[in-house]
Amino acid sequence: MKTILVYDRAGDTGKAVADMLKRLHTGDRIHGFDDPDDMLSFANGHIYQVVFLRSDGSEEELAMAKSLTAMIPGVNLIFVSSDRRLMEEAIRIHASGYICLPLTEEKLESELGNLLYPVQSELPVISVRGEPSEVYIDGRPVHFAYRKTSELLVLLLQMKGAMLRTERMSDYLWEEDKPVEKSRSYLQNLRSDLIHTLSMYGLDGAVCHRRGKMWLDRDMFVEDMESETGRKQRI
Repeated sequence: MKTILVYDRAGDTGKAVADMLKRLHTGDRIHGFDDPDDMLSFANGHIYQVVFLRSDGSEEELAMAKSLTAMIPGVNLIFVSSDRRLMEEAIRIHASGYICLPLTEEKLESELGNLLYPVQSELPVISVRGEPSEVYIDGRPVHFAYRKTSELLVLLLQMKGAMLRTERMSDYLWEEDKPVEKSRSYLQNLRSDLIHTLSMYGLDGAVCHRRGKMWLDRDMFVEDMESETGRKQRI
């Protein structure tokens, strides 16, 4: 599964690209934008592998292209334009491809089938580094609203998909420092923070919960665990 962003200030071509992608690639997440601020705001908080950028070479559009590739080095940027002179600029910033209008399914599929940068994994990769633990998704630091949310995620990762009871969460997070009646309400805040933040990285639904229990859907992501062979292992 890939996350694909589509930008077109005018809207018509971008909508056509997004509609075509949704029809041909039902397993991918497609997000369309016609406002530059909305596009950059979304891109700054999410992981994405491919960007289709409708452009006629304006300074604003080229600045956006450079910002998007700076946020995630190795992202596959594909220009969509009626101006062939833009090809030179696309090469200069190491874009993955170029679609010369009019748009066709064949052109779109050709670009997606020949991406310049390989998509490392269809699943997001979660890694935990340092002490205290810092969480990264596909190499990007994850910022939670609460400091202890990252501690809760680390505990859930250690459970390898098994259910975790509220009592054990409280013991792990606070030991003897917090009364149980108060920790329960705080745990609800941590859970909401965890669910909301992970959803921003394409992991909507990764946190499962039932009354008094919580666990992770181990099929939705890969944890970066260095084995004896140095290879990543699915949790």
